[in-house]
Amino acid sequence: MLYIRDFLSKSLEGTKIIIIFAENFLCMAIKILSAKQFAINLKATIQKSGRLGFTSETATALGLESGKFAKFAKDDENGALYLIIINEGSEEAFSIRENSGYYFVTTKVMFDTLGYDYENGNIMFDLVRQPSLDTDLQGQVYFMKQRHIKSKEKKNDIEVP
Repeated sequence: MLYIRDFLSKSLEGTKIIIIFAENFLCMAIKILSAKQFAINLKATIQKSGRLGFTSETATALGLESGKFAKFAKDDENGALYLIIINEGSEEAFSIRENSGYYFVTTKVMFDTLGYDYENGNIMFDLVRQPSLDTDLQGQVYFMKQRHIKSKEKKNDIEVP
């Protein structure tokens, strides 16, 4: 029978980590998941204009404001696209713009070059936080997981026998 001799609860980057020791050996480390962390679905959309727009909830969660910048990174092996929010501009960065409380990045040429067909409908991304890449990519990093939305079929195409 195992006796719990030591119990340690520690907060690390806002996440509660519980480590339980038994018989002087580490038995388990449990990470408490916060409901607050999963309360908002972070989203961005390439609109028909080529702009990358953010929902108001996403803009708040990402701390977007005029004067911040966005960089993008692409993994050439798997095609994964990443959004990086930074505080200072550079020649690699896009300016984050605001119009009537709506935040966007003018990314038309980039998405054209990358081959995204946004002119036939909006392309949506779920943004998934990737803090392990922050240091390497020098900002707040988000994986841009593209949503695959089936377009509605046109009902005007009727075959005549």
